[in-house]
Amino acid sequence: MDLLSGARAFVAVARRQSFSEAARDEQTTQPVVSRRVAGLEAQLGGALLERSTRRVRLTALGTALLEHVQALLGAERSLLDAAASHHRGTVRLLVPCDLDPARWAALRVRALGAGADLEIEEAGRERRTLRFRLGEADAAVLPVETARADWVVPLGLAQVTDRRRPLSLGALRPTRAQGPKAASNLLVLAEDASGQLLSVLRTSAAECGLAANQVAESQNLVSALAGAIAGDDWILCTRKQASAWGLQWFEVRELPVARAYRLELRTPDGRRLFDASLRRDIAAALGAVPGVQP
Repeated sequence: MDLLSGARAFVAVARRQSFSEAARDEQTTQPVVSRRVAGLEAQLGGALLERSTRRVRLTALGTALLEHVQALLGAERSLLDAAASHHRGTVRLLVPCDLDPARWAALRVRALGAGADLEIEEAGRERRTLRFRLGEADAAVLPVETARADWVVPLGLAQVTDRRRPLSLGALRPTRAQGPKAASNLLVLAEDASGQLLSVLRTSAAECGLAANQVAESQNLVSALAGAIAGDDWILCTRKQASAWGLQWFEVRELPVARAYRLELRTPDGRRLFDASLRRDIAAALGAVPGVQP
């Protein structure tokens, strides 16, 4: 039995809760869908769907395996996309999330002018590293130690505020009159939330009298921005990000932290494409200047 055909039929039935509606989606007949699901069930050693009710429902095994089956189909799509990209001569570049998309669009336009189809995909730091190592991209902008970096981008704190004086971490301490509940949080975005950086931040915060829970990782940019716009929290970010988000950005001398990136290249097409001009565009998108150290 074709494992992928069974997987597609199972996901279609699970989505529609109906064999007949799944058959229409798959542009086949209900008996074919039933045979494919039955074949998958035989391979996986148990019933995936409960057929005795008016609407088809997942069994306990089906519930446990649905996500894995969807991942299998996602891997199939990635394989086919990668093959199609290779045949088109596409160069695939993985870049950090939450940066100005217009900058990446300008990079793609410049690459097209050089005769290359550059496909740019945003991904988190860990996912970029994993996918590049698995060979799913020709190039990737990856976090590295400062000594190996092509670009270094200083980080500071940003918020909606009318403050004009320089900012120090001590200013985030709550006053006795305000009480601990009024303390501002220092929010770290996923791109910067490595164990080493969080350790540096928490050590610096503790030395300035901040509570340990005032340094927090935020996986949700919208929530972090809501706190910064309300003037309750501060986001650790680059100057360019703060400007794009309408926040006031401050360099904080007690926070000697920065993003350090390197363009890693895997394929000959990638190595040929990324000349000095395209590297300058990447630097602009990151908010960095090559050779600048924090």
